[in-house]
Amino acid sequence: MQLQVLMPIPTVFRHCLVCEALSAGIVGDLARQEMVGEYPAEFLEECDRLMRWINELTLRFGPALKVRVIDPQSPEGLWKCLRYGIRRYPAFILPDGRKVVGWEWDALEGALREITGSSP
Repeated sequence: MQLQVLMPIPTVFRHCLVCEALSAGIVGDLARQEMVGEYPAEFLEECDRLMRWINELTLRFGPALKVRVIDPQSPEGLWKCLRYGIRRYPAFILPDGRKVVGWEWDALEGALREITGSSP
């Protein structure tokens, strides 16, 4: 079961293999770290919050849950935003095509439990 998450991510996180190959010679690790330091604190806090959510979801639902974070600024992310009508982040696209937008933990966990048939 795959959960797709649309959320802007700092450039220090890895992108698709093609993007990585293109930027490997241009942007080194030190430059990536400097870029992250220039992001607003609120943005980095939201990224950290998302990582905590993903960790908690994978603990609760086990290895059957595969989480894929997609940057909405990527071509795939743009397509998903258009396809699902997403304008706010984070946006969680469930395996059955439903979406949960925003920091709605109960709605997200409930929808995943409904799909998996598991109880709290």
